Amino acid sequence: MTSPSESIVLKGGSVLVTGATGDIGRAIVTECVQAGAAVFAAGRNDEKLDALVHQFEKRVTPLNYDVTDEKAVKEAFRHIQKHQNQSNVGPLMGLVNCAGIMEEAALSVNTMDGLKNQLNVNFLAPYQHMQLASRLMARHRHGSIVNIVSQVGELGANGMSAYGASKAALTGATKSLAKELAAIGIRVNAIAPGFVDTELTRHFEPEARAKIEDRIAMKRVGRAGDVARAVVFLLSRQSAYTTGHVLPVDGLFCP
Repeated sequence: MTSPSESIVLKGGSVLVTGATGDIGRAIVTECVQAGAAVFAAGRNDEKLDALVHQFEKRVTPLNYDVTDEKAVKEAFRHIQKHQNQSNVGPLMGLVNCAGIMEEAALSVNTMDGLKNQLNVNFLAPYQHMQLASRLMARHRHGSIVNIVSQVGELGANGMSAYGASKAALTGATKSLAKELAAIGIRVNAIAPGFVDTELTRHFEPEARAKIEDRIAMKRVGRAGDVARAVVFLLSRQSAYTTGHVLPVDGLFCP
């Protein structure tokens, strides 16, 4: 049974979640609020952002901006800096880089624009967010950054070289920044989901999905909540001595 103290492990601070209107992003927002955090929910869908605000009342602050727009990202952080001192918000203590895109294409037909697009969203945007978030966290010498990478970036997959490269780049940055920021009290970790049932994966035909499930030791695909609960663990003091780690959340995928 979860004790009251365990259920509010993020109380007293705020967390920025990018990609908050996606399936995994919404699950992360939900788990963070339930863990006691105020959440800055970043996304591009006003209707879904409004739904989060309505669901959690004053615990969620919506931010609608393009994560690849450098000026818009800076303006979002100015907004966070302005509001984090409010009593119902608290200092920024967590960042979850969840926004991402996945485009499948064989090397022979992939385009440079397609490669650049995935690098911009999956790597460059999270990098800028980490840079700006760490500046706010450094003032309190406390913070936790969690990047959503992918098992594709760790293991590779046919037709996904560009996507895998963009996620592998974020894994590399995670491990390096964990060493760089440890001295100022900021931890940097990553979650590497396997096949998770989201809008990005629902285009898989039943036969292809069945083959994937058969290669998973737990014999089921992941759920958004599986990822979200792992994120809260890495954000919280329950993982206070863990940094530079890439945590697989894949039900033990067997290549």
